Amino acid sequence: MTLYQLLKALDHERLAGTEGERRGCETIISYLNSLGLKPYTEEFDIHGFESGTATISVGDISWEATPYGLCGDSEVEGELVYLENADALLLNPGRYDGCIVLYYHSDKRLYDLAAEAKVKAFIGISAPLKTAYSYSHRQNLPKDEIFPCVMLRYDYAEKLMKHAGKMIHLQIKQDSGTRTARNIVLDIPGKGRDNALTLLVGHYDSVARSHGACDNAGGSVCLMKAAEYFARKQPERDLRIIWFSGEELGLLGSFAYAKAHEAEIVSRVKLVVNVDLAGDPIGRNVVFVMGSKELQGYAGGLLREQGLVFSENLNIYSSDCMPFSIYEIPSLNLARLGGKGLFHIHTDKDTAANATEYGLKDVFLATKTILDRVLNAMMYPVPTGFDDSLRDKIERYLWHSTLEKPELKWKEKYKK
Repeated sequence: MTLYQLLKALDHERLAGTEGERRGCETIISYLNSLGLKPYTEEFDIHGFESGTATISVGDISWEATPYGLCGDSEVEGELVYLENADALLLNPGRYDGCIVLYYHSDKRLYDLAAEAKVKAFIGISAPLKTAYSYSHRQNLPKDEIFPCVMLRYDYAEKLMKHAGKMIHLQIKQDSGTRTARNIVLDIPGKGRDNALTLLVGHYDSVARSHGACDNAGGSVCLMKAAEYFARKQPERDLRIIWFSGEELGLLGSFAYAKAHEAEIVSRVKLVVNVDLAGDPIGRNVVFVMGSKELQGYAGGLLREQGLVFSENLNIYSSDCMPFSIYEIPSLNLARLGGKGLFHIHTDKDTAANATEYGLKDVFLATKTILDRVLNAMMYPVPTGFDDSLRDKIERYLWHSTLEKPELKWKEKYKK
C-alpha cells in the first residue's frame, strides 16, 4: 500500500479514549500484522470526553460552537462582553465579573485569566476562513477550576459581537469521564551491535471533530512504512516504534510511556525520532533539533546526501519528544508545514482530501534516511546533551504542559 492509501484508512476522528481511537489502533495493528510483525498495546487511563456540542443563542438567533474538552454538561447566561484582547480582564479587575467574554487573542493563558476574573464563560474566536478550532482543558486542572469555554468561527463571531451588552445563553452538552487510551508499540530487534535503543515515535490520535490527516495520520503512516522497511532490512541496533495516543490532550501517551519505562529510557535510549505533521501537497519540510548543534549538522548533512532539503531549527518542538527531554535525550522532529492541510489544523477540514502522496514522501524518506544511518553506524553517531539555549525553553514548556513543576533529570554541566 502507498503512504496515501494508508492515510485514507485513518481518515476519521481518533480522539483519545473514544471508539475512533480504537478503530485507528486496529487499523495500524492490522497492517503491521499483515507484515508478519507483532505489535502490542499499552493502556493508560485519561480524563476523556466525547466531542459534544455547544450552542450560543441571543433571542431567536443561535450559532454552533465547539466546546473545549472536559467542560462536561454546562449551561450559563450572562451579559456578552467583546474584548479583542482578553488581557483587559486583568487590567480592569472586577469590571466584567458575571459576564460571558468573547475574545480574539490574549497574551495570558485562560487559566490565569479565570483565576483573576470571575467571568461565567469564555468564547474564543478562530482564525478567519477556518472552521472552529478544537481545544481541551488540561488533565490535572482541578474540576472546580474547569470553566465553560468554547471556540467560535470567525464569521459567526462577526455577527455575535454586534450583540455585545445583551444577555446571551451558552449551552454545552458533552459526556466526560475516565477513559482508556492505547499506545501501540513495535520492537524491531537489531543484530546485536550494542545495547543502544533508538525510538521512532509519532501520535495517531486527533483532536475532537478532526480527522487529523496531516496532524498526525501523515506521521503515523510514515512510521508504518518505516516498520515495513526495517522488518525487511534488519538493522544492526534495536529499534522501537511507538504510536502514541493522547498527544493532543497534553502528550498523555508519551508521558505515560516515559513514566512506565523510565529505567530503560535512562539506560538505553540514545535518540528519539518524532514524526509529527505530514501530507501537505505544497509545503516546507523542517527538522526541529532538540539537542546539540553537532546533532543539527549531522542530521542536516544526512538529509542533503539523499537530496532532501529540510530547514534546520535548533529548538524545542511541542510534541511527543518532550517527555524524553526530562532525561536529556536528544530528538529529531520531522514535520511538513505551510500547506492547505496544516492551514486547517485542529479543525474538521484536516482530512485526506487536503493531503497527497507527494506531501508524505519526503517526510518518510527523511525518517528512513536518518534511522538507516544511525541504526547501522559502527559507533552510535548521535551526540548527547542539549544546547544551553534549549534548557530554559524545555523547562518552561513542561511547566505549562503539565501545570506541575517538572522533575528534570539532567546531568550536571560542571563538576568541581
